[in-house]
Amino acid sequence: MPTPNIAPANLEPVVLRSAGTAAEAVILPGRGNACATATLVQDGVARSVVWSAPEYLQPSARPTSGGIPILCPFPGRLAATTMEFQGRTFSLEPRDKFGRPMHGLVHERPWRVLERAADTLTCEFLLSREAPENLHRWPADFRLTATWSLVPARLSLSLCLEALGTMPAALGLHPYLPVPIVPGGEPEACLLDIPVRQWQPQHELLPSGPLRPAADRIGFPGAVALGDITLDDVFTDMPASNGWITTRLVDPAGAAISVQFEDLFSTCVLFTPPHRHAVCIEPYSVLPGAGSFDEAQGWRILEAGETLSGRMTITVE
Repeated sequence: MPTPNIAPANLEPVVLRSAGTAAEAVILPGRGNACATATLVQDGVARSVVWSAPEYLQPSARPTSGGIPILCPFPGRLAATTMEFQGRTFSLEPRDKFGRPMHGLVHERPWRVLERAADTLTCEFLLSREAPENLHRWPADFRLTATWSLVPARLSLSLCLEALGTMPAALGLHPYLPVPIVPGGEPEACLLDIPVRQWQPQHELLPSGPLRPAADRIGFPGAVALGDITLDDVFTDMPASNGWITTRLVDPAGAAISVQFEDLFSTCVLFTPPHRHAVCIEPYSVLPGAGSFDEAQGWRILEAGETLSGRMTITVE
């Protein structure tokens, strides 16, 4: 039976398991409700599909340095620490190396566990309760509910953001996928198979100029070997099938990880960490780097009681 209102103790992990298999996912309600690690099973073979360093479970670890952090009410960067919305000005903390806000307000804070079962976990973040000192940093209070679900070959996440006043809204995720997937394989030989058709040029990690064909940056759409490519790039214009977009990390040694997300997530950020043990395929519902909350860039303006929802799945092949 699900157990309601469990308060996580510090960074005590919640481990989801799929009965009768080695599939498991380690979730940290005490740090942004992030998934720290996950192992999935296909045809009897267990594969790690989420990367984090061992120290990720320690309080001193940077919340966005591994696992699958949840990013809300904005993913990526904003152009400045001072933003305007409907005639009001509010300030956000500088976070990136250029002194800009980054990755929202929920990924560093404890969430409240609402419901827990062996293979499912639902948690909630309420800005005014979990981070009341940050309430002035966004135009309105909000509630974000997230449910992690595990079956042997798939890890799923459902998000629902509810505005408690008029506010701009966006969602994002930051999955770290291991390279190689097969132990002993060659990281450089792994392939990113991404269906993006447009690339956003950047200057100092902010948008610079109009969209250009993705092939101007790298050989997308299609499969591209990681090699020694360094990425922290924004791509968009992705075809969907039945409302879902499919991206893949392929290890030629004999495995693949598929990251699928609903077409609410219109943007994909690709990031290669300097340590090269992982690659990030990050679905965003908005083009990052905004200087204003332009709906043409994917921002949703929610009124009190309105919601923004999206789902992502990770599967092993």
